Amino acid sequence: MRITYAEIGCRNLSASLDFYRGMLGLRPLADPPGPTPPGVAWLDAGPAGIRLVERPDGDLAGWEGDDLQRGIRHVGFRVGSVPRYAERLADAGVEFTLGPFQAPGDVWIAFFRDPDGANLEIIDRHLTYTTVVSPDLAEEERRAAARRGPDAGPSFDHVAITVADLDRTLAFYRDRLGYRVIGGLDQPGDPRGFRIHFLRAGAAVLEIFSFTAPTTDNPWDPDRPRVGLRRIGIGPYGRAADAAGPAELAARLREAGATPVPGHDDLVTDPDGVPLCAHVPRPQASAEA
Repeated sequence: MRITYAEIGCRNLSASLDFYRGMLGLRPLADPPGPTPPGVAWLDAGPAGIRLVERPDGDLAGWEGDDLQRGIRHVGFRVGSVPRYAERLADAGVEFTLGPFQAPGDVWIAFFRDPDGANLEIIDRHLTYTTVVSPDLAEEERRAAARRGPDAGPSFDHVAITVADLDRTLAFYRDRLGYRVIGGLDQPGDPRGFRIHFLRAGAAVLEIFSFTAPTTDNPWDPDRPRVGLRRIGIGPYGRAADAAGPAELAARLREAGATPVPGHDDLVTDPDGVPLCAHVPRPQASAEA
């Protein structure tokens, strides 16, 4: 069960394509994984895709910039050099909400918003984890970073979510869906007791934010028009993809403990209400992170 795409809502598809293609350099997906009706565009971001969905009457639907709010927090892209790429974005008029700066884990990061408020991150190098759980995956990240040139453009890296109960979330993603924990990263000095766990979800990563401070409710509502971060596409590996359609896959997710969403056969939510869309991608060559 890997992350196959992140869905982002926009008020004007043409303007968002100008941003994601013109400014970030993402390419149209050559072989979209399904019908592409008007108002939908698929973009190739390497290890996973971006699905843009036009919602002219949408808003952020209660999403706030505070990471204590449960749900999808941001989508992260790996680049060759954050300072260098951030300079290019700034020259194009992008305003950063945080950074660029050197963060815990010995990486550079920067945060900014797309035209409709979706929270995006760029990150470079490889993480030095506080705790390593899977040394082989950490070494794989180190080798990939060494191969990445300083001028490398954005490649899908991760989706970050905030959760209320880390053990419950790990039981779902690690124990039931089979995501491997790469490691954990403390955030020294953060009074909220902030810690991040990193789980490999296919070629992409799921970042799990947990806090000792209380978290706030996830405002996601499947029936409210929403722009910004909408849902995570999740699908099976290799041969499993040949044996399952979206309905069967959604049933498997429900068996693993996901909650069904009434009126949406291919949609479920995780223990914190994060929407997961059952998605069976067409076979394609794997992309190098």
